[in-house]
Amino acid sequence: MRYNLLVLIIFLGRTLALAQEIKPKEIDAIESIAKKYIREYAVTALSIGIVKNSEPYTFHYGYTDVNGRVPISDSTMFHLASVTKLFTATAIMQLIESGHLGLEEKLVDILPAFKMRDKRAKKITVWHLLTHTSGLMWDNILENSPNDTSSARLFLQKLSKRELNFRPGEKLSYKTYSNTAYDLLGMVVEKKSGKIFSDYVTENILNPLQMKRSTYDYKDIDSTYLALPVLLSGKSKKIARLNLIGLDTNDSTWVSSNGLGLINHNVYGEDYEHNPSGNLISSALELNRWMQGMMEIYSNSKSNSVLSRNSLSQMWSIQRHIDNSKTSIGLGWWVYQDDKLGTSVFHVGNNPGFCSILMIFPDQKLGICILSNASYAQKAIWNKMTTELAQLLIKK
Repeated sequence: MRYNLLVLIIFLGRTLALAQEIKPKEIDAIESIAKKYIREYAVTALSIGIVKNSEPYTFHYGYTDVNGRVPISDSTMFHLASVTKLFTATAIMQLIESGHLGLEEKLVDILPAFKMRDKRAKKITVWHLLTHTSGLMWDNILENSPNDTSSARLFLQKLSKRELNFRPGEKLSYKTYSNTAYDLLGMVVEKKSGKIFSDYVTENILNPLQMKRSTYDYKDIDSTYLALPVLLSGKSKKIARLNLIGLDTNDSTWVSSNGLGLINHNVYGEDYEHNPSGNLISSALELNRWMQGMMEIYSNSKSNSVLSRNSLSQMWSIQRHIDNSKTSIGLGWWVYQDDKLGTSVFHVGNNPGFCSILMIFPDQKLGICILSNASYAQKAIWNKMTTELAQLLIKK
């Protein structure tokens, strides 16, 4: 019964700019692609943002939770997970531009409190952190985080008892990816700017790009506008038999819509110390503004922006290849070489209850972001949908 309901709600309307960069036939095709995967993966909430030749479009499907209380719209905010890292990397590049920081500057010189049970850690640089080549572990999770500014001390204290996975700069692969590195970059931003990380990003990146509703704290947002996380219950992989569980932000628990009871979980994202690696909340509408801003910098049509063209070019340039892969790393951005579509720069995000991707094809003047409250739809959102949308909109 639940699966049938989900199929019915996918036909909600879209919100579009008045421009004609995307033609009516393309709009129909976009909706066909979205509906196909919403139906296949039983997605309850989906927002798509597209910027083509500087013109923004948004498409929305479903409701904010499994009970169908509020339709998804331009006002709906999603947890971005690791797409957040793009904003952290931008903050770092701003500090480099201003002369307050250097790519080759060592972490131990910036954060004297940073120590590990591994002498090799003294060689970690800002460049290593940005490129996931530091040797640091995937995550450094506090068992009892105070979830405030005091957590930095405990975060570093726990790191002091750990060792690196490999020598800094030794290798890059999907397994060397490090949330810990980006959490440390957030501390670097605080040290060099003298501001709380979230305040710095808001003042120097979000507000200048008119992303004024984007935030690191879900409490800043009226709960009506929050897409609530959806999880799978049970071991079944068959979408038609899914048990969907949604989050109720009022009592900080996962609430089942089908009588399965309550499951305790942190509310909407992770603790404070992980803001730099994955806690930004935004919408397709505001991410369109982000993509517009980046593409304007790249085209050199906007001189007074959050970054110089030189800095953005560095971020979008390959810093290191992954062996036997078409994917490489820039500074914060991943770089993908497609034989048919050309070069794209991107980042993906995935946390319990959320899945996201933001991808820009610089030379094609095309940006695509997809936000969902269904992490179990990762395969469709990261790969299938994005690829099909790009194939539709890029004319070769």
